[in-house]
Amino acid sequence: MKTAKFNPKLFIIFFFALIILFLFNSCKKKNSDSNIIDDSSLISIMENTQNTIGSPGWMLEIQDHNKYYKYAGGLANREEKIPMEDNFQIRIGSISKTFTATVVLILCDEGVLKLNDKLEDYYPEFPKSDKITIRQLLMHTSGIVTWDENDSIRTQVYENTYDWTIDKLIDWASKQELLFEPDSGFNYSNIGYFLLGKIIETASGSSVIDLINEKICDPLNLENTFMAASPQFAGEMIHGYDESGGTIEDITGTPAADAINFELSWTAGGIISSLDDLSVWSRALYKGKLISDSLLEQQMPVLNPPTENNPYYSGYGMGIKQSDKWIGHNGAISGYVCYMFYYPERDVSVVTFFNKFSAFDAEVNLSDITAVGQNFMEVAKYVCPETLIPVP
Repeated sequence: MKTAKFNPKLFIIFFFALIILFLFNSCKKKNSDSNIIDDSSLISIMENTQNTIGSPGWMLEIQDHNKYYKYAGGLANREEKIPMEDNFQIRIGSISKTFTATVVLILCDEGVLKLNDKLEDYYPEFPKSDKITIRQLLMHTSGIVTWDENDSIRTQVYENTYDWTIDKLIDWASKQELLFEPDSGFNYSNIGYFLLGKIIETASGSSVIDLINEKICDPLNLENTFMAASPQFAGEMIHGYDESGGTIEDITGTPAADAINFELSWTAGGIISSLDDLSVWSRALYKGKLISDSLLEQQMPVLNPPTENNPYYSGYGMGIKQSDKWIGHNGAISGYVCYMFYYPERDVSVVTFFNKFSAFDAEVNLSDITAVGQNFMEVAKYVCPETLIPVP
């Protein structure tokens, strides 16, 4: 019997083949040694939604106690064939409201602001500003309109025919009638959160950008979370895609996208973050790590009972949403959509992200919203099957 001789060339080829195989299998899934979460099922959920809305790429992170699972698929940049990576920084849209609201509550703890302070102290030109409070602005119960529901303004932004700014939108809103008496209804208002940003800066004497860093990001070590100071931020890799023109197009850097994602986002939707940071933030937000117990109790959503259209208990608090037992926020801006929710009973966080969202075409917009909302529910129910079960 002959003994096989050691072949160094074959060994080197075999060694590098193993490395390539490892890297290939690492592209879409991490922590595959865990039996808790079935990688292929979650990837399938994300890819199905990717195909439904036509998104070039996607991301998903789930943190379950001390374990975490991160996935990324598709492309961050379709034209340049750049793969989506799970450590890329992302635009989080209205999840920014959780940061804005928390800064307000921190300033309340510090005695700089009070929840019952009146809007007339800052913007007396608004209708019934003597009755509108900071609390109502935080909870979208002030009755103030929001610009993005106005077809004329949306068209002007899309076609770049008028130079809208935060201050111009606030001035426009001050001339509109309230949708209802303050504290007698609910209407989600981005302009209400612009007003909160202005109030923060006037009362504190500091910029919102500095306060978010100082009061939230630094204490929690959120190293990839910040409010951008320009339309395109340093290190941005992910391009955003829109279908408003009839086909899915890269709108990154266009006047319409820059307006929605920068000039007209700010404290309502202008923050950049990452999967890891949002997982940390979702827990800190629920647990009130940066605010007093009294304010945390007031911040939590006021729950509404199930209805025919919405079979779960749901509600909105001060910059924070709740659906069934999942607490957090979602955000969508031009070309990007993100979900960040936390399930306290199991200490599980879920963050989802797609780089396609149509902000200007109402029909496609609704289709995108419906699909990504269903996507989150599928992921949440897969990870925690006991949640999001319709109430009889």
